[in-house]
Amino acid sequence: MRILLLTTHLNIGGISTYTVSLARALKANGHEVFVASNGGMLVPELAQSGVSHINIDILTKSELSPKVFRAISEVAKIVKRLHIDIVHSQTRITQVIGFFVSKLCAVPLVTTCHGFFNKNIGRILLPAWGDRVIAISDAVKENLINYFGVNKDKVLMIYNGIEIKKFLKDFSEDEKDKLKDRFGIKRDYSVIGMIARFTPDKGHDTLLYALFEILKKKPNVQLVFAGDGDKRHQIEKLSQRLGLSDNVVFIKPQLSTVNVLAIMDIFMFTPARREGLGLALLEAMASRKPIVATNVGGISNVIENNVNGFLVEPSRPGLLPEPVLRLLKDKALYAKMAQAGREIVVRKFSINGMADRTEELYKRVKGGGKG
Repeated sequence: MRILLLTTHLNIGGISTYTVSLARALKANGHEVFVASNGGMLVPELAQSGVSHINIDILTKSELSPKVFRAISEVAKIVKRLHIDIVHSQTRITQVIGFFVSKLCAVPLVTTCHGFFNKNIGRILLPAWGDRVIAISDAVKENLINYFGVNKDKVLMIYNGIEIKKFLKDFSEDEKDKLKDRFGIKRDYSVIGMIARFTPDKGHDTLLYALFEILKKKPNVQLVFAGDGDKRHQIEKLSQRLGLSDNVVFIKPQLSTVNVLAIMDIFMFTPARREGLGLALLEAMASRKPIVATNVGGISNVIENNVNGFLVEPSRPGLLPEPVLRLLKDKALYAKMAQAGREIVVRKFSINGMADRTEELYKRVKGGGKG
């Protein structure tokens, strides 16, 4: 098949990583894959795998932007010129573009919903879900069916997958120490950390309040935040106000999360309200990091409480210190949960499994099937 993946940009983030990983896996399966976006830091990764990137000017958050209407014409020309069989959109903006391109060019449209959305006039008047919708977790699937009223026969749950081999390396203590030096982390400190954009829903503030309590019982702990976003400055100010500046390290977004995960002892994932699934969560588990997370959205599809991590109620920082301190103290429990996490990722969340299921969906949609 000749497949066109549409996304708004390819800067560091979950949707971009998903798009690049899926493109490479589909290419490895023998398909001709093209990615169209506004570009970004991950474009070279496509080129390394022989996947063509087409730059289009669609960097906007408004579905009514003139950029969207210009892109519809541009993408329609691309679809016709390249004889595309399937268009697969990843974001709201590219859902709208893909919807009109699908009608103009008579090609099937698949969309992936990577999280939760709010109803607005645009989504009511122009749902643009496509011929089939991929939901990345059970919670996202339920949201589409129960909140938006999407026909359940159109929605297929396909878990996100990661390129597991990247995260299987076991780092020596010397390698970890050198990485700690590189990132400005004290060698003799335990490290808890989170990789996420600084947005209101991710719970960075909850982690700071939890760290304040953790340090009362274990002073030699540092918290690492890796990522960027509009709320980073606000979180930096809060860490200063709580007197945590010496124990909080801010790291810029990384093209590869392998090295950042290597220096963490425990991976924290504390969204406040909702979360589709979390690629960084899967990467941490593949890296054999036990998890302490909030029980929201699709996280329970990944974390089984007391088996491969601990789940707590969201926005309650007082619940986080106990599992963190327990993991840092109990080496047997730590090793057991770390191994259980890696095993479930290998079994359920590989990029190859995700790509194979997505490919099967393409075939059914292209053939007009309803299965």
